[in-house]
Amino acid sequence: MKLVIREYLASLRERGELDAVLPDLLTELGFTVYSRPARGTRQYGVDVAAVGNGRDGVRRVHLFSVKSGDLDRNEWNTSSPQSLRPSLDEILDHYIASRIPPEYAALPIAICLTFGGAIDEQVRAEVTGYMTRNTTARVSYEEWNGDRLADVILRGILREGLLPHVLRSHLRKSVAMVEEPDIALDHFGKLLRAVADTPGSTATARLSQARMINICLWIMFVWAREANNVEAPYRASERAKLEVWHLLKTDVARSGKTAEAAGFVINELFELHFAIWDELFEKKILPHADARHALSSAVGSYASLDVNLKLFELVGRLALRGLWLVWQLAPTRGPVVLDEVYFGTLPTMLAEVNKATLARIDGLCIQLMKIVSNNRALLSPIGDWQAIDIGLAFTFLACRPAMHGAIDQWTEELVSRSIFAFNAHGRYPVISPSYWDLIVHPSERSEEYRQNSTEGSILYPMLAQWAAARGKQDVFDELAEFKTKSLAHCTFQTWFPDDDSEDNIYLGQDNHGAVLTDIPVTAGSRDALNFVLEEATNNPHYDALSAVRFGHWPIVLTACRCHRLPVPPQVWRDLLPAIGPHVEDGQHPTGYDAC
Repeated sequence: MKLVIREYLASLRERGELDAVLPDLLTELGFTVYSRPARGTRQYGVDVAAVGNGRDGVRRVHLFSVKSGDLDRNEWNTSSPQSLRPSLDEILDHYIASRIPPEYAALPIAICLTFGGAIDEQVRAEVTGYMTRNTTARVSYEEWNGDRLADVILRGILREGLLPHVLRSHLRKSVAMVEEPDIALDHFGKLLRAVADTPGSTATARLSQARMINICLWIMFVWAREANNVEAPYRASERAKLEVWHLLKTDVARSGKTAEAAGFVINELFELHFAIWDELFEKKILPHADARHALSSAVGSYASLDVNLKLFELVGRLALRGLWLVWQLAPTRGPVVLDEVYFGTLPTMLAEVNKATLARIDGLCIQLMKIVSNNRALLSPIGDWQAIDIGLAFTFLACRPAMHGAIDQWTEELVSRSIFAFNAHGRYPVISPSYWDLIVHPSERSEEYRQNSTEGSILYPMLAQWAAARGKQDVFDELAEFKTKSLAHCTFQTWFPDDDSEDNIYLGQDNHGAVLTDIPVTAGSRDALNFVLEEATNNPHYDALSAVRFGHWPIVLTACRCHRLPVPPQVWRDLLPAIGPHVEDGQHPTGYDAC
């Protein structure tokens, strides 16, 4: 286990990784962390500062200057201000004199040289000489290398009482199998499930469990990154986010230091998930969004089903990341249209700060539609449950007015191609989630088979709602005619949270939620939209979910994507009425090739 952790530590990058993990390690050892890594502010050589007992039992101020990997000559002392020696000089010259809080000013000081690997023997003498010359009665030096940090992890966050031998085995296996995502996720899921089944009885115990999950995910991610395959940690990070939210939601609701500590842990885990997303999408997927069929070919399968399933999953992941960015600008009870009217309600300074986030949202919207345009499988869903990923994508695109026309075109294609496939006994959307059912679909060209395969639908009523909201009466009427002529046997339905959802939705447990059935789709009307929105307005259970009450609504959407639940219509109750047709629709950003 120590070898696994040492390799993980040596592979961590300095900024945003090793310095992000270190505060949790110190907290678990009983240190009080009073300064964490920050961007945009001068830190005078100190990445992390904490107060706690050293190995000799003496209480000290510990000042950590962090570097990644091994400490070689370049990392130790060059003309770059990022080298370790200039940072240590800054600590002596500036930090000690002016930056230590008054309540700790009388304590002795330990300056900690911190790195994930080891000291190169070529610079060992220089480092030792520097520490000896600058050691005083008050100031001492400590070497926190990969070995010591591994020990800290094993007797702290991953101590036997928190991570027993059996769970350590699952962690090792999940790391070893990162190139087989299903197997790796199975082992990591058993680790998560053990924590969920035995939550700590105190806030301190639950925080320790959450930090343990965070460090285990970090270990898995770093090993997967070295193997150039981060699919397993991506899927594990979604599960981990939901498990940790369920674990700490009662602590977040409290006031004082407990809520603050819980918020820190949750934020760190979310930032790790986004880092994994960036590693997967920004480096591997989005650079190929412009190329026709590039992502379809990259699936690496001769089976069209594999391409279809993978691309719709990709779209759901991309849309969900975009919705987290929308949440940063609009942490309300759900997504909103980010237009001039909305930004006109914000203070000028806040609007300026949000420009970079808005630019990234627009960029992801454009990339999303390029992917749809260049990979035609995304116009022909094969599973009715792919409405989940389509719904997330529609929700994301609806947040930007310039993309509303793209929703119209995509809806038209989805409707027309699904109807054509059904009438031709082709690969129309079916209710079965079984891969083996889908690979032979359609296994029969009979009316009985079609009826059994389309007994219910969340896809068609959802498309009807969006068509009605956008004023596309012709598309709505096409669905109404299809329902009357071919799907009279099919129950048009959607899903709502209920009283039991709060205890079950984040963990993916069954037997919760309620189904709204018999959604009408009548030609010449918009009754599907009115019917669903009326229920969404009167149903109080979505607003009662802890993630919504505490202003973190994308957690609910993460649970829906991860555990394959339809997007609750309450998410759209403010959005759909606000996206009616406007003159400017169809004016797409430069570089967008419409469907």
